[in-house]
Amino acid sequence: MSHKEIIRKYYSKLGKFDSDIKKIENNNELHLVLNDPNKLHDFCKFLKQDFDLRLLTIICCDERKLNHGFKIRHVFGSDADDFFLFVTIFIDESHPHFPSLYDVFPSSILYEREINDMFGLIAKGNPNIKPLILHDFPNNVFPLRKDFNLNDDVKRNLKQFEFTPITGEGVCEIPVGPIHAGIIEPGHFRFSVLGETIINLETRLGYTHKGIEKLAESMSINDVVFLSERISGDESIANSVAFCQAIEKIAKLTISQKAKQIRLLFAELERIYNHFGTLGGILADVGFPYGASRLNILKEQIMQLNERLSGSRILFGVNQIGGVKISITDEMLIDIHFVLDDAFQIFEKIFDHLKSNPSVMDRLRNTGIIEKQLARDRGLVGISSRCIGIETDARQTHPYGYYPSINLKQKTLRETMEHQVELQKRIGDVLSRFMSRVDDLRQSKAIIDSITTLKDDGLSMSMNDELIPYSSGLGYAESHRGETLHWVMIGEDNSIFRYKIRTASFSNWPVIEHAVLNNIVADFPVINKSFDFSYSGNDL
Repeated sequence: MSHKEIIRKYYSKLGKFDSDIKKIENNNELHLVLNDPNKLHDFCKFLKQDFDLRLLTIICCDERKLNHGFKIRHVFGSDADDFFLFVTIFIDESHPHFPSLYDVFPSSILYEREINDMFGLIAKGNPNIKPLILHDFPNNVFPLRKDFNLNDDVKRNLKQFEFTPITGEGVCEIPVGPIHAGIIEPGHFRFSVLGETIINLETRLGYTHKGIEKLAESMSINDVVFLSERISGDESIANSVAFCQAIEKIAKLTISQKAKQIRLLFAELERIYNHFGTLGGILADVGFPYGASRLNILKEQIMQLNERLSGSRILFGVNQIGGVKISITDEMLIDIHFVLDDAFQIFEKIFDHLKSNPSVMDRLRNTGIIEKQLARDRGLVGISSRCIGIETDARQTHPYGYYPSINLKQKTLRETMEHQVELQKRIGDVLSRFMSRVDDLRQSKAIIDSITTLKDDGLSMSMNDELIPYSSGLGYAESHRGETLHWVMIGEDNSIFRYKIRTASFSNWPVIEHAVLNNIVADFPVINKSFDFSYSGNDL
């Protein structure tokens, strides 16, 4: 079904709201402008009940110089169709309030808190108005408003963060972080425990907030590619692909088949080296050093391959708007296949050894369980959702780049009867996430194996024309952590007017507060590692 047919199918069911909305189409995006913000709640409830759409992100934009107010775009996605629905409301600057969607889409609570921090707009009906990002900004300073100068010297205003007190006989608090004993990035975890059992966890992140979205507004489009790679170093390909695709959509620029193939190869190599590292980390946390060390050796082999191919172990400098900077030769392709064949032979032996080790399997089984409904309500993406049957893989639901040329379902074990039975046993615990990550590794290997020859139609297309001011586009990619979204609005003279990033980590981090409940404190590291969150990818 074409994008126009998909959009027509959805739009035709909006009859009772027809007089309240204005329709705009943009490729696989349908933009609906809701004339009355007070109808947002009922409209979004209808979208959830009748269309089964997921809330993907909420984008606020300071458009006061254009129309004396702010626009808030609620972005929804379908797991069945390659389709994104934007529902936009206008907020007058004299009334800085907008309706909360918390009781319809609980995941909206994060985005609404973020909008309060960065723009000073308040979501009416949101039960949690605690600051999310800005730990020490004055209450009247909002960094993503247009009148905030990036070079201003903001006076620090340290504020006490009010953690929720948990009281009762025998209840103790264990504060962990934000500075940790290891080399991980900062984050604060406030455990409430009864004996060794965790009865509540409250997290506080944002310690490495870098101001990336604001910084992009002062940079050229090409320089923002460099910036996007550094959102989270181990997701450099996924983030730069998503940003480049957003600009390419705005510019109506179609990149070459060879560039698409190269982006795919590097994206899957990025997925493989990270999955090896995460599986190794899980095994280290359960005290299985043999498996951990062997998997980290495999990770190192892939990172050395990355360096031979691109000059960067973590694949900086591969993508550019219109294509790629790095060419893959036939000899390089042979090297990729040789290294992966060798690595996966070793991996399968390690995995067979793991499956027969009851002490490892028992440590992972029934630990850190997440129920399917909770995962859907909280907007989980990637491995964390797929392991319990919520298909959020952007490579399949919204195929991009070279992925439409590959039948992903034939590149995975999910089609075998034996594997279908195994999938039914997965309950959203650490073992489920471990096994789904193994599936993902095998799928990535099969995808790369399918690329046996490279097209010969160039590496990059130039973008000569000036982009239409205030046009926008949504780019997306599937990182090893999950669905990644980059929305860009162009300003005057090809500048960035607004850059909104939503990584998989931003969607997934809150679930740790639920996954640890009724587990013991010693289970926290392995539960945490099984989700593979990124601090930097969250603290933009």
